[in-house]
Parts: sequence; structure tokens; C-alpha cells
Amino acid sequence: MMLVVDNYKTFIGKEGNRFVLLTEEQKQEHSADQVRQIVVVNASAISFGAIKLAMESNVDIVHLGRRGHPHARVYPCTLGGTTLTRRRQLEAYYAEEGTYLAKQFIMAKIRNQAALLRSLGKSRGNHSLLFSAKAIGKGTNDVDALKGTIDEIRPKLLGMEGNASSVYFGALAGILPFSGRDRNSKDPVNILLNYGYGMLYGEIERACVIAGLDPYLGFMHTDRYGKPSMTLDLIEEFRQPIVDRTLVTLFAQKQIEDADFEAHGDSRLLSRQGREKIIKAVLERLSQKVQHNGKQMGFKEIVVEQARNVTRFLLDRKQEYRGFTSRW
Repeated sequence: MMLVVDNYKTFIGKEGNRFVLLTEEQKQEHSADQVRQIVVVNASAISFGAIKLAMESNVDIVHLGRRGHPHARVYPCTLGGTTLTRRRQLEAYYAEEGTYLAKQFIMAKIRNQAALLRSLGKSRGNHSLLFSAKAIGKGTNDVDALKGTIDEIRPKLLGMEGNASSVYFGALAGILPFSGRDRNSKDPVNILLNYGYGMLYGEIERACVIAGLDPYLGFMHTDRYGKPSMTLDLIEEFRQPIVDRTLVTLFAQKQIEDADFEAHGDSRLLSRQGREKIIKAVLERLSQKVQHNGKQMGFKEIVVEQARNVTRFLLDRKQEYRGFTSRW
């Protein structure tokens, strides 16, 4: 389970093999054997004993900001992979393998965008969504045809990805209360997307570390101080099946309301009620099992498996890598 701490001034302590959450109102206890991750959303304190128990139990601790992006995390030292994997990761950037991986990430994203629109179009009898899905799907051929080093193809690759996303979000604007994707917008859809993607960043980064990848050494996204470019690469495969699908469902079921948002200076952010709602929905989606490679797997497991597949590809160049494509 994922332990979410969203109460202001919660103290996270330890008693035996249990994590103890203390607030002014109550005391909660959770067995370390049942906890996979501790997510701290609000100002809290944690004891050295609780951190030590988390590390001994392979539980990572992550702090999310008000917009859902991870600010900091603590990993067990037993995670991290081998030097060989990271050396191969760096070498691949300057070889055709880096181009290959970047193209796979983007083709998977485009296929997932088309698949979600196609699913929504069929279920709603919306021909406009179906038309957009078909238009987006053709973009994978153009991406696959790109030749050259990653630095040479990056401008074209980003342009193709941007064009597909423009059509995709333009189509979603026909069924959701927003005019398109804008990270700085104050509309409910973009605020929820920002938070959901922030949660997903944390999940992808964790998977990269488990698989032995350097989260900051990517291919499609350029290196920059503090920018987890490998995390940003791999997340492209999972935005639509995990976060976007979750938001469409929340709005379709009319679960989003004004009380889910609050003013914060010049910004508009999620209220505690809103955070609880999106966190619960995304966690449920991550735990949902789907058919993958001939067996039932939760999205959480698939994320880790895809990161490990990147590692396998880097260590054995004869093994192909295929981006994850969801089937609705």
C-alpha cells in the first residue's frame, strides 16, 4: 500500500515494525510489511526510527509539492542498479540506440493518445473523437521514419509529438471543461492534470531507480540541472492510460466540484478535498490490472517492468524495446 500523509503537522514515528501517524485528533498504525511507499503531502515531521524502518523495509519516502511534483525523496541504499547499466545508458545517447528508445517512447505516447480518443469516441458515438484518433495514429509512421542521432532528430521528433498532442487535447476539449493543455492555466482540468502527472513522475522515477537507470540521463529530453530527463522520457508512455483516463472518468461521473479547488495567492490549486480525490483515483488506477504480455498486471507493475525492459535493451542490444500501449 501507499501511505499518504496529508494532515497538517502529522508526526510519523515508529513502534516495533509499525509506522505510527500521530495528529492532534488520532493515532494510526500501519505494518511496515504492508507499506510500499510513504507520500508526504503536507508539512509534517518524521523520526529517525521511522526513516530507518522504511529503509530496512525497502519503503521509499517522497514529498509532493502542492502541485503534485516530487520535491524530495529518500531511497534505500540497496536500490540503484549497477555501474554497467548507467554506463550503457550514457553510451546509448551517442549511438543509434538512443534514437531508437526516444522514438519508441513517443510512438507509444501517440498510440495511447489515439487509443484513448478511439475508446471515448466509440463509447460516446462521437465521430469527431474518432476522426482525431485516426489523424493522430498516422503520426507514428513519421516518427518511425526519422533517421540520425538523437540530437539531430530531436527538433523534428518534438515537433511531431507537439502536433499530435495539440490534436489530442483539442479533441478532449470537446468533452472536458477546458480549452486545451496549459500547465499554467487555472481551469480544473489543467490543475488536475498537473497534479496527476506529478504523482506519475514519482512513480516513474522510482521505477527507474529500481531498474538501475539514472533518472537524470534521458534521450528525448535534454539534460538540465535538476531535470529528471529519463523520468520524463519514460513517463510519455503512461500519461494517457493512467492520468488522462482517470480524469475523464472523474468528470464523466461528475465527481469534480468547486470545493476541490482553492485560491493560493495569484494561483488556484487543489484543496485538501481535491488532493484526496485525485490521489485516491490515481492510486486506484495504478493498482488496476490489465492484460499485458499474456498475463494480468497492475499499471504499477507495468511501469517497473517497462523500466526494466529499458535496462535489458541497454545491456543486450539484440533485445528489442517496445513502448507500452494500453488497450481499452
